[in-house]
Amino acid sequence: MQMSRAFALIALVLAGPSIALADAPFTGKFSGTGRACSGGLYVRTKTIEWNSSFSICKPARYEVLDNELDKEEGERIAFRLRSPSRHCLYKVVEVQRLSTYSWDVRGYQSMESYRNRALPDWANSPLEERLIMSCPMTRLD
Repeated sequence: MQMSRAFALIALVLAGPSIALADAPFTGKFSGTGRACSGGLYVRTKTIEWNSSFSICKPARYEVLDNELDKEEGERIAFRLRSPSRHCLYKVVEVQRLSTYSWDVRGYQSMESYRNRALPDWANSPLEERLIMSCPMTRLD
């Protein structure tokens, strides 16, 4: 009996780090370049911040809308900013891995825009409220 308790305790201690990693929130530091995308995206455990040439999204709490980080290809995660700062143009930020360090970061002006992103009429629309900011970024960490 004593031996089985010791074995269970050892197994729990060894399993602890792998359980913690599976539940760890997505975090990352990204750098964008170019006229519109110059700046950085910072995803922290409780806040997200995206500063670019035309939009300043100060640190804001978020909720995860979609999490497909366990996929082998096309890993992606989407965040809804709960209270975006005054100069932040985006209500939803989507981050998708293209390669080891290359990521596509997209900003959506509304939940409606995010939900309808795959519709051809939305993706190619000239209407301002349907515009999507797409920035190639490099992951720094």
